[in-house]
Order: sequence, then C-alpha cells, then structure tokens
Amino acid sequence: MRWPRWFRTRAEKTTRTRPFDETALPEPVAPTLEQSVEEGMLLAEYATRMSVKNHIVVDTIQYGNSYDPVMHSMEAAAMLRELASEQGVAAGRIEEELEAAEKLGGDAMHPHDYRKVDVDNLRLRRDAAVALAAALRAKADSPEELEALVERGRNDAWDEVRRAIEAGLDAFSGAEALKADYEREKPARLKLLIWRDLARLEEQRTGY
Repeated sequence: MRWPRWFRTRAEKTTRTRPFDETALPEPVAPTLEQSVEEGMLLAEYATRMSVKNHIVVDTIQYGNSYDPVMHSMEAAAMLRELASEQGVAAGRIEEELEAAEKLGGDAMHPHDYRKVDVDNLRLRRDAAVALAAALRAKADSPEELEALVERGRNDAWDEVRRAIEAGLDAFSGAEALKADYEREKPARLKLLIWRDLARLEEQRTGY
C-alpha cells in the first residue's frame, strides 16, 4: 500500500551552526582621557549632591536650623576635596602597578596581575585619576560651582521631604477610608456572619 504524500512523515531539517569564534568579535573601543574624566566628574558630583542633600535634611529638619547655603557650600567643598584626595591616592597606586607591569610579559594569573599588555590601560587610568583630582579641587575652589551644587542638593532634599509627606498623607487617607468603609458596612458584615459563617459552623458540629 502506498501512503498518500500528505501522510508521510517528513524528516526534520537541522540547521548547522558554526562554532563561536571569539576572535571575530569587534575590538572594544577604549575610552579617551576626556571621557574617563567626564564620567568620573559625573559620579563625583552625584556623590557630592547626595552628601549635601543629607546634610540639609539633617541640619534643617532634625536639628531645626535655618537653611544656610554658606555652611552647605563648605560641606560640598569638603566632599569634593576628599574625593580628589582619593583620586590622588589611586593615581599613586596605579603608577606603582604600571612600573611593575612594564617589566612583566606573559599571561595574567588573576584580574589584578597586570602585564605589558595592560600598560596602555594603566596609563589611561593613572592620567584620568590625576586629571580628575585636579578638576575636583578646582570645583571645590569655585564659589559658583559650589553654589550650583548646593542648590541642586537643596532641590533633592525638598523632593525627598515632599515624597515622605505625600506618602504619609496617602497612608493616613487610606486608613481613614478603610475605617469609614468598615463602619458603613458593619451591619451587612454581621448579617453575613449570621447567615453564612454561623450556619456553616453549626453544620460542621451537628452534621446537618
């Protein structure tokens, strides 16, 4: 018997794939010195804004002091200088790693085992740390820059306080609404308890 064409099972076609070739991937583009410093400045400014925001919230709300932009500018300057000092320390450490890497060939044994192949990257990191430290100190010495940072920190502080107040009001309104619903629906809840729950309990205890 010859089976109809449509009834015949067809062999599943398989798709042959080539093995993954890591060498075919494009080389990642190394960041420039300007890009590295710009990214570092963005992170430093964000950290400084958060520090100023917390300083404003604690000083004005917890301690009840009047808003003093001069005092908060001093806080921002201190934070920027601290971050600049950290970058200076990092630059010194990277310089030591660079000097050691220039004398070593072969493959690295762990992520911090730098070799000759890492020299360009280490130089970039060192130069970026030095440039970032200088830029942070310059910002800390600029009254205009400090004033702008403090103003952004003040806005952040107000947003945080506003959200806390709104959350508290929403929670209070929700509790009051639940209370009002409970009082309004209390008679119906009692009837439901009598008709359903007590009847079910009696049935379970008596069997009918």
